Amino acid sequence: MGLYETEETRQFTFEPFAAHLFYTTINRSLVQQALARLTTRSDNVPLTVVDMACGTGAVTRLIAEEIAAQGRQARIIGVDPSAEALVHARKGMEEMGAQADFFQGETTDLPALVHDADAIFFCNAIHLVPDKHTAFQHIAAILAPGGVFACNSAFYNGTSPAETTRFGRLWIRRAAGWLRKEHPEALASREVKKTAMHLLTPDEYSSLLLEHGFSHVQAIQEYVMMSLDGLRDLGHYWLFIEGALPGVNLTLGAMALGATVYQTGQELDMAEVPRLWLQIIATKG
Repeated sequence: MGLYETEETRQFTFEPFAAHLFYTTINRSLVQQALARLTTRSDNVPLTVVDMACGTGAVTRLIAEEIAAQGRQARIIGVDPSAEALVHARKGMEEMGAQADFFQGETTDLPALVHDADAIFFCNAIHLVPDKHTAFQHIAAILAPGGVFACNSAFYNGTSPAETTRFGRLWIRRAAGWLRKEHPEALASREVKKTAMHLLTPDEYSSLLLEHGFSHVQAIQEYVMMSLDGLRDLGHYWLFIEGALPGVNLTLGAMALGATVYQTGQELDMAEVPRLWLQIIATKG
């Protein structure tokens, strides 16, 4: 994940989007389903749960909440390449009265941090990993037999229903029109390539996991209704800006998308926009 981070992209993070209720709901669903698979383990033995690409700890806190709701004990480990994000993650856990160990690192650092983990989460960032083969290899290596790996993403091959595609195309046209009017010098360049990223289908994710020793792979696409406020914040995320308006300065791209998202919703009479979220849970065989 760190391969994509720059000083500029760190100013246009996923965090505002992650603060919306629909985002919390979809991630809580994954956490609950994944941890439910561990209820057969002894209640007297603390679990070891890892939250990869934990960012500012939104999912880490959901993990802590669910473990407490189950009346279990666990060592929770959060890992992220951003030291700044980890500061916020630690603070968030302290504020809710929960404990976790946070480390700066990536999937390649996992073997030095933990072994025989009961569960590993990788939420809303697996699409940023260029070498998923190696990542799944590292994850499988530190999971205990019968351990659970859970990941999700709203950036995969198949994420956009027809209504979303229609909204997205009009939104981008309106944003490009706003740039032509307000900042003609910043027009998107057709010659600039989008960030290199191969988005997998649900079946491709499942096949990769089966290749690396996982079994009982469950890949579900959950339907989520995103508010226009949520889309505004998605339009402030560097990965979305680069995909929608390649070649445009991120600041101007965010301004253009933010200025036109509500106009687009009004034109199409849409107060919410659907999106599919891929939720994957796999057990180590």
